Order: sequence, then structure tokens, then C-alpha cells
Amino acid sequence: MSFGIAGLGSDWLVVELRRAPKSLLICFLTLQRERQWLAVIIEPTLTLRHNNAVYSVAFSSNGQLLASGSLDKAIKIWELPSGKQKFRLEGHREAICTVSFQDGDSTLLSASLDKTLRTWDLSEGKLKSTMPGHQTYLTCMAPAPDGATAVSGSHDKDLVLWDIASSRASATLQGHADLVTCVAFSPDGLHIASAGHDLLIRVWDVESKKQVREIGPHPKPIQSLAFSPDGMILAASEESPIVRLWNFDSGKLKRTFENHKGMVKTLEYSPNGAHLASGGSDSLIQIQDASTGQIQHTLKSHRNTIYGLAWSATGDQLASAAFDRTAKVWPL
Repeated sequence: MSFGIAGLGSDWLVVELRRAPKSLLICFLTLQRERQWLAVIIEPTLTLRHNNAVYSVAFSSNGQLLASGSLDKAIKIWELPSGKQKFRLEGHREAICTVSFQDGDSTLLSASLDKTLRTWDLSEGKLKSTMPGHQTYLTCMAPAPDGATAVSGSHDKDLVLWDIASSRASATLQGHADLVTCVAFSPDGLHIASAGHDLLIRVWDVESKKQVREIGPHPKPIQSLAFSPDGMILAASEESPIVRLWNFDSGKLKRTFENHKGMVKTLEYSPNGAHLASGGSDSLIQIQDASTGQIQHTLKSHRNTIYGLAWSATGDQLASAAFDRTAKVWPL
């Protein structure tokens, strides 16, 4: 390990820490004889490639695997930390919009624009089941915290609830006036939040399968939803640089912040709830203080829109999916 001065000014110093094969640039600001922390420029530890845009990523619960889903219609399972491809899962007929590990990481659940959900056996890398249900493009999917059910949204304006064990649709929730772009389960599994081009966040009671309230409206179509781990805050992004934090129980707006130069496509809270990661059409990933919106880190490596983010269960890694045909893993 070695150190070198990468930049020097009258009141600032940039120090480079070299640790093969990657390097971290650690920036310090010296003011009034006090050295204060400014930022860490972080490089990805892995860059993983598809043949087309990557829309979704997910860590296994033990952090040993990463799944990525792409416009090339394939799902890839990568071993960590080596980045070696373990499986290439093929069967979907359109782009993969969401992937999620289930059943103690033995099963992968995927959703595709081909209007289906599928489950995959990860001991052999083979298809287990196919679940058709939507009338037009399926755009989003979220599993329940217990993994027993999942919800999907579509251009057909409907939400479909799925029983994963039986591989069957259990209910259809109707109420949106336009296409649905994002869905999320509350951390306690009691509610579903959904949103899209009708500008409203709709909240559904899972047991009764009824809409119980609306949050909003947003001024522009909603792109992403993310619950804080305690379930108290629902973060939402739209076709703009603005992120809005809503009090989930009251439906009142708590805070807005604007840390991107283009629309924010994806949001993800860290497991401890301290940070909110956002990815945008400006090709940047911002790691923000979840309460204040203050930028903690800016991750720069992708060359195009960020479509998906996922934290590892321990919160020390972030995975990203982008239109530049890559998924990346970042140390945090």
C-alpha cells in the first residue's frame, strides 16, 4: 500500500491511496488548521456485462451471489467477490425488469416485460415455474418481506398479487387510471404502495385487497418507490430530479431534495435506514443522508441512465444496473 499527493491547493489537499487493483481518492479540506472530511471518490470493485441494457440487480441474502436482469432477455447469476458467472438463465421473451432472491437464496424470482413472472432453481440454474397474468407489458414487481407473495404492475393499469408456492395469481387490484411503473411492499408486509403515470401513489391493504388511501399527487409521472426500513417514510421519484419523502401514515410531504441533473429512475434505502441511494438519467448514483438529503457520496462510472440499485444485506456494498449494458458493485 502506498500514498501519493494527487492535488494540492492553498486550503485543500487531495491524497491518493493506492491499493491494487483499485484506488480510492480521499479528499480532505484544511480550514483554520482543522482537517475536515469532504468526500471519498469510490471506484466499483466489479463491472459485469450484458449484451444490452441492464434493468435490475439483487444480492443474495448471504452476499455470495448477485443477480442481474437485462434487455437482452437474460438473467445472469454472478459469484461474489470474484465476479465469475455461475448461471445464465434464459426463457423470458422480453426484457427483465426485476430480479429477487427467495427461499434462502435457493430460488430466483424474475419479472419481465413478456407479462410473466418466473421462478428459477439456483442449485441447477433451471426454470421452475412460469406465471402469466397481465394483459400488456409488465413493468415492475416486488416480493413481500416473507417471500410468500409478490405484486406486479403493468401497462394494463392493474396490480396482480401472486402466491409464489402455487405459482398462481391470487388477486387483481384495480384503481390506477394509467400505466403502473413501480410497486413496493411495506416492511411489515401489511400494505402495498403503487404508482405510475396517473401521478398518485396508491396504498393498498394486503389482507382486504382494497385501496385505503392516496398520496400525492406528484406533478409528473412517478418512476420509483422505496420504503424506509422502519416503514415510516415512503420515498418517491418522478420524471424530474426531485425526490419526495412522504410520511407513510399521514400521507403528508416531509421533505424534498434535488441532487441529480436529470430524472431519478430508482431509489433504495440502506438496510439500517441511514442512507438513501438514488440513480438517475444523469448516469450518477447519489448516496444521501436519508433524513436531510445531504449528499454523502457520488458514484461515477456508468455512462448512461441508472435503472436499478440494490444494497447488500450488510449495507457495505451497493449494486447498480444501467443502460450502458453493465452492472457494477461498489464498496461503501
